[in-house]
Amino acid sequence: MSSHNGHTSDRFGALVRVSTEKQEQQGESLRTQRKSNERDVERLGGTIVEWYGGQEHATPGWEHAEVDRLLLDAAKKRFDAVIVAYADRWSRDNAKSKEGLDILRKHGIRFFIGASEMDLFDPQVRFVLGMHAEVGEFISLQQSKKSLENRIERARRGIPSSGSNPYGRKWDKKANQWSVDQAKKAQIAEIAQRYLAGEGLDKLAAVFGWTESNLRVVLRERCGDTWLIRFQSDKLNIDETVAVSVPRLLDQTLIQKMLDRMDANRTYLHGKPKRPYLLGGYVFCAACGYNLVGEYVGNCGNVVKRYYRHSSPARHKCPCKPQPYVPADKIEEEVVSQLFDMFGNPAAITRAIKASVPDCEQSLKRRNKLAADLDGVKKARQNVLTLVGKGLTTMEEAESQLKGLQERVNVLQVELDRLDRALADVPTEQQVKVYVERIEMAMHPDHPSIALVDDDGNEYAGGNSIGSWLAMTTADKKRLIDAVFSGPLVDGKPAGVYVSQGAGIKYRPKPWQYTIRGRMDFELVMQTCRPIPPG
Repeated sequence: MSSHNGHTSDRFGALVRVSTEKQEQQGESLRTQRKSNERDVERLGGTIVEWYGGQEHATPGWEHAEVDRLLLDAAKKRFDAVIVAYADRWSRDNAKSKEGLDILRKHGIRFFIGASEMDLFDPQVRFVLGMHAEVGEFISLQQSKKSLENRIERARRGIPSSGSNPYGRKWDKKANQWSVDQAKKAQIAEIAQRYLAGEGLDKLAAVFGWTESNLRVVLRERCGDTWLIRFQSDKLNIDETVAVSVPRLLDQTLIQKMLDRMDANRTYLHGKPKRPYLLGGYVFCAACGYNLVGEYVGNCGNVVKRYYRHSSPARHKCPCKPQPYVPADKIEEEVVSQLFDMFGNPAAITRAIKASVPDCEQSLKRRNKLAADLDGVKKARQNVLTLVGKGLTTMEEAESQLKGLQERVNVLQVELDRLDRALADVPTEQQVKVYVERIEMAMHPDHPSIALVDDDGNEYAGGNSIGSWLAMTTADKKRLIDAVFSGPLVDGKPAGVYVSQGAGIKYRPKPWQYTIRGRMDFELVMQTCRPIPPG
């Protein structure tokens, strides 16, 4: 090593960086390094023309990017020398250190630690700098590993240890427990209800001061009783996800409805036509999987016909020639008829069942509210017992509170039992789907009928009888279609009607055929009409 005692007019690039200090110490460390570099460069008679590093935040990869910028500027000769306050501030990666020093040597850039110049061609200097980098790398990785392991262990104990807390939850360090921000809970509940009522996430985000992406993440992943925290480090080969229990913002039924709605918006509700199309969003090209859109076509006599077709054939390459251009009236009539024969009219079935119980709708709503209230009181009681178990309160202090909560549980349970008895004959929506059975009729074996059968063998009207078909409204048909197609298939493809070209005589228009693919694990193939050209 040699000391540079004379004066120089060198231009310096100064590198300042944190090592292993805690977050609150980083700013002070950087200020100390800057002052040290300024003082040493002044003593050497040089000037600092550019600063590198200097982060006071935890942006991933920031310091590596700054070192890369320094080396790029070194190759451009933007400065004559590099200065760092201490040897371990140069690099904590030995491979990166060697690469950087090679670049400095190649372009004749001098290297200073404090006011002392390091001869980068001296084997001893290179060895010492390599040792500093190796030791720094070891210390950095060791402390990163300990820090990550400690954070994982804290998360396993239910303590927040990664970034911000999930939306609407607060952590009380003294009580060592979570609580809910009631104002935020109310806001997210309002957003959820308005979203399910049909408002878009973009508009709701603007109204409530969110970004759409952040609101989507909260609705999808942060409203339940589990917060998933992922701890990941490629350098340490650690990738672990910890589930932390937190208070709910929304009940699971509401969350599932939102998830279904979001999935629907990405598939069958995406790009829905403004004009009425029963199968809008559910018709696909079997050759390329492209979602066919509805189109109104009129001729000179102002006769308007509806079709399903590719929206942009010029931009979309499809192996099917010609590309699907299917009459909407024909395919809608055929598909709805087939679905009705197989599943009946679920809307009529539900109406028939609920009509058998007086005030069924109000009773169901009241029952759901009672169940939610009962669940909340039970959780409050468990929270009190948890505080007693942790020694944060005595049993005597908690006794009166527990007594009041238990009395509330008893009252709610009595009313809930009464409603359960009144609603005993009313199946849930899921049970309606489960108990729909196909009944082979002796007189018409090729046309089986459908009835709803409960556990006691009682049958309800409203299946696929001729009366149910004649009473079926457009809304009923739409509900039937949504019930069959509103979810992805086992292979991940969207459920729906897949159109392909059938066989026919060469040089003549080929008939279109379609395959119905729904979540009920059935598949039908049938031919429909020939394509009708517009005009």
